Amino acid sequence: MEEAEWIQKMQQGDDTAFFIIYEKYKTAALRTAYLITGNRYTGEDILQETFIQCCLHIQELKDPTTFKAWFYKILTRTAWKVAKKEKNAVPVENIFEKIQESMEEDSEKTFLEKEERQKLMTAINRLELKQRITVILYYYNEMSVAEIAKATGSLEGTVKSRLFFARKKLYQQLKTDALFKGRVQNGSFR
Repeated sequence: MEEAEWIQKMQQGDDTAFFIIYEKYKTAALRTAYLITGNRYTGEDILQETFIQCCLHIQELKDPTTFKAWFYKILTRTAWKVAKKEKNAVPVENIFEKIQESMEEDSEKTFLEKEERQKLMTAINRLELKQRITVILYYYNEMSVAEIAKATGSLEGTVKSRLFFARKKLYQQLKTDALFKGRVQNGSFR
């Protein structure tokens, strides 16, 4: 069954459809919320609030094929509100790295990759909130510029601009770092 059909069933009150959609989106949504806020528990709260709002307002969704953008619009707005409240919160370690830690060997390559991910996340967390959200949706959730525009309520040109300036800031932050130096100089970072 196509996603749009599950959304229609969800609009008709089908609990099974809700759980199928929940299972499909929960991991990516939690990752997005976590990357925006830097806090796993806050991310879980955002995830829960997003699905509550989704259920309460699912009847307002006119075109079931646009569910993904509509869902991420709810998620990003909820995350913006929370992030503004917790602006001074210190980001915690990446929960996905902790999961990988238990499965990885303690090799030099693994250590360097982990350090690289941490430095990249630190640089992303320094971005202005709207740029950070755009980068997270584009690179971590693999959403298109058009989908991000719908999810954030922005124009496509604004999304492109945010991506451009975010990349530029990330480049400036990481160009002197030894781990990124080779990739930044040969242009593969962009």
